[in-house]
Amino acid sequence: MRFGVHIRIERGLLPALDRASELKCESIQLFSGNPRSWARPSLDHELASLFSTRAAELDIHPVILHTPYLVNLASPDQAIWIRSRDLLTDAVQRAATLGADRVVTHIGSHKGEGWEKGAIRVVDAVRFALDTVSDVIVVLELGAGSGGSVGSRFDELARIIDKLDGHPRVGIAIDTAHLYAVGYDISRAEGVDEMFEDMRRLVGLDRLKLVHLNDTRVELGSHQDRHYHIGRGNIGNEGFRAIVNFPGTEDLPGIIETPYEPGWDEKNLALLRKLASLQTRRTKTRKNA
Repeated sequence: MRFGVHIRIERGLLPALDRASELKCESIQLFSGNPRSWARPSLDHELASLFSTRAAELDIHPVILHTPYLVNLASPDQAIWIRSRDLLTDAVQRAATLGADRVVTHIGSHKGEGWEKGAIRVVDAVRFALDTVSDVIVVLELGAGSGGSVGSRFDELARIIDKLDGHPRVGIAIDTAHLYAVGYDISRAEGVDEMFEDMRRLVGLDRLKLVHLNDTRVELGSHQDRHYHIGRGNIGNEGFRAIVNFPGTEDLPGIIETPYEPGWDEKNLALLRKLASLQTRRTKTRKNA
């Protein structure tokens, strides 16, 4: 995988790339705006061009934008839904300007109105956003399965993609903490294989565009979204080794969204790289035996 970090952008876009370079990131994720605000501040096109050029110079790709936390594409509240749709659309347009090729978004909750109604609203919002650009992928992230969630299982995402007529610019993202919260025991290599087999059968591995790498301390199947440092939670090293080395994920971005604490981005990335290199060495040893 192309390992990277969700970078905080309080100091600006170019300093975010400097931080990514310090961490030797191969990919990067940024919020498209303030994660806890509906505001959509303007984007300076000259700055966006500098960002795109600098990212290419540093060989950081793909660049991923993440929509704000407030987005609920399945909301039955028309005002909230319109705001959510417009934030997704803004993120897609920003991505095109910045040279980012994908936008990841949480899907949301139907708030008791029923899965089918929520899914139709998701489809309408995604189609609206995709129609505004020609080359950005919208990536739907599997949720942890709490509170009327729409899209916390592969079969649900398959149904949403089907409602979008299999649109070629719709992908999915998995978050390891969410998968564990939903009930996939990805702490075992066998459980990782089972999870990917479900994905292949229901959605297709070709739809996977992003992996969020987060450990968690919640119980299996708890439906709680809580992130923790790699190898320090219930998923553990065995699970992450199997995930980052799964066949077909070699060129995918693997982004950590672990709690921000000084020095921990370095530790988490170092462990992921070690787990990947250990598997590579084992594979070479078997071939030479």
